[in-house]
Amino acid sequence: MEICMLDPLFYPYFGGTEKVVYEFGKRLAKKHGITILTSQIPGTKPYEEIEGMKVYRTPSIYLKNLPSFMPPPYTISPFLVRDLLKRKEADIFHIHCRYFYYLGTILAIKQIMRKKLMLTLHNAKPAGISFMTDKCAALYDAVWGYRIMENCDRITAVSRYTKEVTVPHYMQDKTEVVYNGVDEKRFKPRKDDSIRKKFGIGDAPLLLTNARLIPQKGLYYLIEAFYMLKKEFRDAKLIIIGKGPLRDVLGSHCFRLGVQDSVFFVTGIPEQELPLYYNNATLFVLPSLWEPSAVVLYEALASGKAIVATRVGGNPEIVSGECGVLVPPHNAHELYDKIKLLLEDEKMRRRMERNSRKRAVENFTWDIAAERYERIYKKLCHL
Repeated sequence: MEICMLDPLFYPYFGGTEKVVYEFGKRLAKKHGITILTSQIPGTKPYEEIEGMKVYRTPSIYLKNLPSFMPPPYTISPFLVRDLLKRKEADIFHIHCRYFYYLGTILAIKQIMRKKLMLTLHNAKPAGISFMTDKCAALYDAVWGYRIMENCDRITAVSRYTKEVTVPHYMQDKTEVVYNGVDEKRFKPRKDDSIRKKFGIGDAPLLLTNARLIPQKGLYYLIEAFYMLKKEFRDAKLIIIGKGPLRDVLGSHCFRLGVQDSVFFVTGIPEQELPLYYNNATLFVLPSLWEPSAVVLYEALASGKAIVATRVGGNPEIVSGECGVLVPPHNAHELYDKIKLLLEDEKMRRRMERNSRKRAVENFTWDIAAERYERIYKKLCHL
């Protein structure tokens, strides 16, 4: 089969969606023709081959100051339809966003090229961020989102939650769930203390989170919980991997609480070093206020970590009771309570660590995700 995927950005930009497309795309490229049509950003070539995938980049405009309910990146290409029409050999077009300016592209695929079209929903409508954000997201779907979905032959969602809250009832039958995955060979349990040595942590309890520094990730509540925890675990440390607009705000909050020397903000980690952060952590914590299907949870599972996460979005579908604990969002005290529980009960924590690895390998690898996408493609092409 010849499959053409459309994503606003692609490698070397690595957000959550881009990582998903890259990982399952390179696996499918071993058996099928995979073309990626994406935006050209400074420093990238108009065409190159990556892991067997043909990557075409079209000149684009970068949009700024768009509403918070639209997830980044924000790019628009005036030449997208022109370049799209050159891909006549494609059997299926697979788009990975539902931005309003993709509607013309979708109509070109369906009305002019008359090709099969599939959409993957990587983000659900935000919930619980603010009243205005929730209402704007609902209005956006009513005006644009549903029209885009209506023109697709097949829809996939990265979690049941994403499907339930984003896809209207009359399109549920053509929608199925394909979970994100993890490279279980990269993220795996291993004995390593290099990160602890790097930060001078020693054998102290080490909490890890990996998230963009934005309101929806709930990091303010994690820092509050960590402040409470320090009263009983004086040598505990917290590493926050990520960058974003709240860096200074969160740093100031650490100073106000007096935990600035125990909280490390880390960015620019080489890809090969990231798994070591999971290996060195005692617990992985994700305090998000909403979360469609967090890739970092799959990484924590595969690394054999016990997890404390919020009971929001797709989190309960990933973190079962055998490998972690779920808490309500917006609740620093509950976060503190469950983190404390797992730090004190080593037997429970070790059991969860074993279950986490098993759950990841059996349910959430990129190979499994690629096989599920391939099955859907074949069904669309009647193969």
